[in-house]
Amino acid sequence: MDTGTEQGSTARNGSAATAPVIVYRTSTDHSDHVPVALSSDGKIVSYPHPTDVEGDVRPIDIGDGYLLDRRGIGTDVAYLDYTFAEYAALENAPGLSELEARIIDRDPLIEMYHCGTRADHSDPEKEMRSIVQQGTLAQRCKKLK
Repeated sequence: MDTGTEQGSTARNGSAATAPVIVYRTSTDHSDHVPVALSSDGKIVSYPHPTDVEGDVRPIDIGDGYLLDRRGIGTDVAYLDYTFAEYAALENAPGLSELEARIIDRDPLIEMYHCGTRADHSDPEKEMRSIVQQGTLAQRCKKLK
């Protein structure tokens, strides 16, 4: 996620090839909830504009409860009660006070791994699915949480 207020799309503002490959598990299914980034004191520091969550942005289920990120989340993620479709339908992003009120999980991560960049993998989804199936995620990727 970009820092600041509203975040921009990685595809528009940076090279998708250098985007990190992030694999994670959450304590509750948030695969259809909009993520926001929090500061160390728990305040929202980054959130998407509704147009940033249009299309194929949901994480990909790669098995055993692991998800492959497509939004750019970090260890400081929290989830809103908005689904991606609900949020994408908004004309503008809600204000910070409304976003704060809509946080449903401030500590959702069980595990998170950084597995290089997209450029490091010919097919990140297939390769991460294989790593998870082999049970070698902790050996092949850097554990972030």
